[in-house]
Amino acid sequence: SSPKALKRVTPYISKDIPKQRLSQQAEIALSCFKGGVCVSANISIGQFDRHNNNDPDQMKLIPELLAGIDYVVTKAEELKSRDKLVVVMQSEMGRTPTYNKGNGKDHWSIGSTMFLGPGIKGDRVIGTTDEKQFAVPLNPASLIDDKDKGIRIRPGHIHQALRQFAGIADHPHSHEFPLGVAG
Repeated sequence: SSPKALKRVTPYISKDIPKQRLSQQAEIALSCFKGGVCVSANISIGQFDRHNNNDPDQMKLIPELLAGIDYVVTKAEELKSRDKLVVVMQSEMGRTPTYNKGNGKDHWSIGSTMFLGPGIKGDRVIGTTDEKQFAVPLNPASLIDDKDKGIRIRPGHIHQALRQFAGIADHPHSHEFPLGVAG
């Protein structure tokens, strides 16, 4: 029941709650992880969808985003759960490679996803775009660009890889929600 779950979470909530939105959400999510009442969370600060005045508005949000990511890692370390934490950072859409008339950027189907956590090989970029910022196909086995025989990475591919990474790709629940990509 809810009161029992709350009692499992509250011992892990910091006495000094952070003021930034992402850090506040991370505080609750990580406390819930540690209390054993959830295994995943979606936290967000929003407001990056700027169709006008893109660069100045984005630059105001970047420090909050970076501070939030730092808070997630620091708090997870404090709770001794960093070795179990995988952080996925992404937007629901990319932004156009050029500016519109309002010095903003519009929606674009090409974006980036960043991963942080144990078992994730860092310091590398997988996938590229061409000079017009369209995805270049890549070989799914080697992860090297292959314009002739490769595939374009789509969200389903990312989610399938996450399922494999988590060891749940063959779980019955995963089969109930197919992603439409080869596993």
